[in-house]
Amino acid sequence: MPILSGGMNSLRKELEEAKLSKSHIRVMLISGMSFFTDAYDLFIIGVALLMLRGIFSMNSMEVGIVASAALFGAVIGPLIFGKLADKYGRKRTYWVTISILIIGALGSACSMSLAQLFFWRLLLGIGIGGDYPLSSTIVAEYANRNDRGKLIASTFAMQGFGIATGVVVAFLLLYANTPEALAWRLLFALGAVPSLMILYFRLKFQETPLYEIFKGKIENAKSTVKEVIGKETLGSDYIPSTTLSEFARRYPNIILGTTLAWFLMDVSYYGTGIFTPYLATLFGFSGTFAATKVSAILMLTMAVPGYWLAVAFIDSEGRKKIQAIGFLAMGIAFIILSIFGSIILKVSSLLFFFIYGLTFLFTNYGPNTTTYVYPTELYPTSIRATGHGIASMSGKLGAAVSALLFPLLLSKIGEFALIGLLGIVALAGFFITLALPETKRRPLSETSGEESLMLITYTLQDRFRRHIGYMQKASSLLREMSYKNGSKEYFKKIKAYEHNADIEVKEIFNTILSSKLSSITYVDVSHLANRLDDVIDAIEKVASRIVIYGAKPDDKIREFSKGIEKSVLIISEGFELLIRLSLKSKNIEREIAEIRDVAAKYENEGDELLRLSLKELAKKGNAVKMIEYKDIYESLEEVTDRCIDVLDVMNDIILRYALSS
Repeated sequence: MPILSGGMNSLRKELEEAKLSKSHIRVMLISGMSFFTDAYDLFIIGVALLMLRGIFSMNSMEVGIVASAALFGAVIGPLIFGKLADKYGRKRTYWVTISILIIGALGSACSMSLAQLFFWRLLLGIGIGGDYPLSSTIVAEYANRNDRGKLIASTFAMQGFGIATGVVVAFLLLYANTPEALAWRLLFALGAVPSLMILYFRLKFQETPLYEIFKGKIENAKSTVKEVIGKETLGSDYIPSTTLSEFARRYPNIILGTTLAWFLMDVSYYGTGIFTPYLATLFGFSGTFAATKVSAILMLTMAVPGYWLAVAFIDSEGRKKIQAIGFLAMGIAFIILSIFGSIILKVSSLLFFFIYGLTFLFTNYGPNTTTYVYPTELYPTSIRATGHGIASMSGKLGAAVSALLFPLLLSKIGEFALIGLLGIVALAGFFITLALPETKRRPLSETSGEESLMLITYTLQDRFRRHIGYMQKASSLLREMSYKNGSKEYFKKIKAYEHNADIEVKEIFNTILSSKLSSITYVDVSHLANRLDDVIDAIEKVASRIVIYGAKPDDKIREFSKGIEKSVLIISEGFELLIRLSLKSKNIEREIAEIRDVAAKYENEGDELLRLSLKELAKKGNAVKMIEYKDIYESLEEVTDRCIDVLDVMNDIILRYALSS
């Protein structure tokens, strides 16, 4: 079986180390175009409501409900489709979301009442929300490690073009004097056009290679990897399964960090939209054109450049750094406007607009992009879309809350106090970011924690098996040695096996030292390797004592040797049980306990045998021989003790990872 980190081929290593290719760009564009549509559909409601308010005689409550309908749908969508994507596959679920986008957009355009519009916008939001975990997961599971950040960020950056397109389309419709009763319907209906264009490509979309590997469909994965890297691959691979509850127990900081950061970001980001009409009045705009013109200026000069700054720097500077910078800059800008805003307005309304625009720039440069990237990289394959769905659900909940409550807060506490509140929210996001790890240019198996379990159960299993194999051969030779007087040849062979085992241990440590592991994982792997090495070292020690003393094997040495051989065999059985961790085998904790009980029986027998042997030695009266054989017997008993140590480490690992869920 190939070793992922040990230099041999694996499908994931081929994918992670591949150069940026046309396949990567194609996957990004397909996913990005759907995100273009998501953004258009989600943000166009702001302009449409300026027309709908008069047509449907809407009050403030109705405006808030319709404005937040798609956002509340986007709260539901990520959870539903994230879970479905992990269960049934990214491809199967992907085309469903785009179909919902088409139906929701056309349904909104044909609405004859506010109730109908709310329903279709809610459905549209479910499709939009469902697209968040799918688009990011698909791009990530095709990407190479060096360019993964910019590929996912580019997918998200298409949102900027979608928002800008919506603003431009609205502006053109209004500029062409299109009647408002028709213009709002055209705005909604045009959202279905890009979705229809990419539906064909989604239907032809291949399942991601990582999901195929996770499902054990290696030949399908090979075909996809070949298309991405442009050459045949002979490697195989394996990805362990992790449940959400198990992941939450091991990495609660990841779940809290990704969800809270996104929630705070969306509260702040969508809250800024409340000030668009206010800014419009500062620059002398009035009527329906006002918000549209101001939005167009902000999108083209600040928001869109922010997205592409993130694309440019996310893989070199890192996710954590630019998210922290983004939140911090947002917070500072908002607080400056909150405290000195009235003074700045008197000096220069253009300066006020510039500082306010910086919040859009740094939002998109930082947390608006990175909160989308982070969950995909931090959750393992088996729950990647679900984990991203939880994080994006939290974000959209923040967006929905801000859209629903901020108009009320604006009227209650005033614009400058509300701007200050946005600053506090952004600074809270900065401190949350400090608890998140850096993931730039690291393999997904490392960033998601999959490598932790895989190190023993897959990546290093061949090396551990070979080490145990050398132990078994050494223990068998020791037993044979106990029946022969010519012991030097046996000792040489045992010494050779001990040397080969040392090489395996060295390679195991080379692997874990070159991997970015948690301290617990490092301890687990290193302890197992060291304790296994202790066993074969102890066997070699016994053989060396027999040779040095020129001792003739007796019945006690033979009995000890038989027990050692059985104990080493039990270690082999325990390791194979440990491998089954990744398969979520039932009763695994009970089975390892039973294996250890059997080994403890041999260890206790060894203790008793040592006591009886020393008692008999004391009767013989030959002090020199008594010292020599006492050393040999104690060395033999030490081997069984070391075997118990190995099984204790295995038991600890199983108890840590085989959590019921």
